Amino acid sequence: MEGIEKALPQTQNAKMAKMIIKQLKSGEITLEEYLMKCAYWGVKTLEDIYYKSLPTKPLEVFEYEQLSNWKRQKLTQQFYVDNPGIMKYYEERRRVKRINKTNLLNMGIYKKYIPESDTKAHEKLDKKITDFRLNMEE
Repeated sequence: MEGIEKALPQTQNAKMAKMIIKQLKSGEITLEEYLMKCAYWGVKTLEDIYYKSLPTKPLEVFEYEQLSNWKRQKLTQQFYVDNPGIMKYYEERRRVKRINKTNLLNMGIYKKYIPESDTKAHEKLDKKITDFRLNMEE
């Protein structure tokens, strides 16, 4: 069981987080060093961060979107109860957009705290940021 625990990224991340927070609290590292360590940690996990595609629209959403604004305003709550896929689709779409936007913002923060002299890390981040932006425009 202990061998499996070591392999889990969540376990490794929790240990890393505890270690650098402990270093910050004890004064071993400054806040600036802490932020830089967090940024490098984020760069290390970039391969685990990917653009999530928006959910596919179900037929009922296509039909709903064909309704005029006037007809949509006349719909009762019962319509949405009878067609739960409509709200479910929009909620999932918002969730995915929020995740993608948060990941993009985090990568921008990583760039801010990594020294400009580390061109390799900046190139890696720039590539990932560009990939995200291109996908978000589609």
